[in-house]
Amino acid sequence: MASQQRAILPPRRAIQPSGSAARTEVSEASSQFDRALSWMRFPPTLEKQFLNEGAPRRIRYFLISGLLSLLVFNGFLLGDLLMVPDVFLLAVKVRLLWFTPFALAFLLLTWLVRNQVPRRIPPAALEYLVMTSGVLAGACLGYILSVSRAPNSQYYHVGLMVVIMYGNMVQRLRFWYAVAFSLMVYAIHIVGVLTVPFFNQRLILPMVALLGATVVFTLMASYALERDERRQYLLSLRRKNLLQDLSEVQARLQQLSRMDVLTGLFNRRHFQQYLQQTWQRARHGGDMVAIIMLDVDHFKRFNDRYGHPAGDQCLLRVAQALQDKLRRPGDLVARYGGEEFIAVLPHADADMALKAAQRVREAIAELGIPHEDSDTATTVTASVGVATCQARPDLREEDLIAAADSALYKAKQQGRNRVEVLSI
Repeated sequence: MASQQRAILPPRRAIQPSGSAARTEVSEASSQFDRALSWMRFPPTLEKQFLNEGAPRRIRYFLISGLLSLLVFNGFLLGDLLMVPDVFLLAVKVRLLWFTPFALAFLLLTWLVRNQVPRRIPPAALEYLVMTSGVLAGACLGYILSVSRAPNSQYYHVGLMVVIMYGNMVQRLRFWYAVAFSLMVYAIHIVGVLTVPFFNQRLILPMVALLGATVVFTLMASYALERDERRQYLLSLRRKNLLQDLSEVQARLQQLSRMDVLTGLFNRRHFQQYLQQTWQRARHGGDMVAIIMLDVDHFKRFNDRYGHPAGDQCLLRVAQALQDKLRRPGDLVARYGGEEFIAVLPHADADMALKAAQRVREAIAELGIPHEDSDTATTVTASVGVATCQARPDLREEDLIAAADSALYKAKQQGRNRVEVLSI
């Protein structure tokens, strides 16, 4: 019976400690992101989960945007031709022969190991990859600028704005990686301004301010984008937790709707549903089915003498005795109403059902619950009716219940504390 109870009604899922800890982290992170300023970090476990779940999507985006950005990077050869024509061939070599193969190797490596993230490769590796590619692109521009003597080369620094926008806006580096990346590219710009001897002094401040403004504005956008992404992730987790809670409550309510509150056995409604399913399977295979119906002898007198709390305890112990003695897979015990209990035994003939009923009756008698007002014995006893049949089309499950009820009535008429069997 115990195995069948687990099959029909799964026990309520308890929230594991790890789940409680995760929900606490989500709550803490939500409070943090509701503040005016956030440090863009979740608690450690949640942070790892956030990065791991977002890794596949970021890898796909990196591959696509990386290819497009590489086309744009090489498309600026036209700008090299117009602004630094004296080193145009060097620019071609740097862009097409040095940086492009290196970038393609990065993209190919990322594509090859995409399934290893985050199992073996941490998601942070992708951020470092983007940072490296962006810094190398900036270094290429700085190198071209350092060897050019063209009059317009001092305006070449504007190209670093594109590099910063690539890392912070196109590739959408995580905020703190974007800060580090922007500072490195900005350092390349400062070094270039200070080391070019013929740089127009009047352009130094505007160029430094222009690139600085680009850094600030793109970092503000990076911060806002990541903040929104993290908020959406927290909202999705909260919705997931809420749906899980609702599912657990629904499962619990469904379980309670099938259980008897006092004894913990199945109730009459679930018994009838289960019997109907059992009967249909038995009729299909021509199998035997048995029903045991039990009634506690003189229970009203017991309640009148000892009180209803004692009566409830008596029913609990009787229910436990039933469960202990009817343990075959498929056996199901239910409280049928008041002091009446019922059980269905699939694949049980008259002899098997009789022996099971006798075990139950004897177990109840052996409980030794005092019952001084009983005309049958000085302790609590039970009368048991058993009905068995081979399921066939001309019978219904209601006929088997009626037969068990008749057998129970006969047991009472014959003096109670006994088992009567009726086969149909």
